[in-house]
Amino acid sequence: MSQDIVQPTCVKQVAINVVDGAIQVKPDPVKVTQPDTLIIFTLVTDGYHFPADGAVVVNTPHSDFPYAAWTTKPQQAALFDDREVLGDYEYTITVVDTATGQCITLDPVIHNTNSQAD
Repeated sequence: MSQDIVQPTCVKQVAINVVDGAIQVKPDPVKVTQPDTLIIFTLVTDGYHFPADGAVVVNTPHSDFPYAAWTTKPQQAALFDDREVLGDYEYTITVVDTATGQCITLDPVIHNTNSQAD
């Protein structure tokens, strides 16, 4: 039985930096105001990459995130957000130091809302 693929109606860009060995996410929280949003995470710091699996993981499984995130290329990952249920969703982002193989993680927030002002 196949699952219908929902086409995104909005794209939200998120920049990921690594500074002094720590991940920084901009914006944080990621505000999602439209249903069916594709969140694109772009790693802009040289010398780091996303793992092939598990680059972005929503910490509490929820129907607003019907698909696991996927790494589209070494410095880009994507996550689909239905944004049907409003609220805050913590996720873990993982990057890998290319030289050492060490994983670095951070637990920022996706904020599903109806308003840009929230």
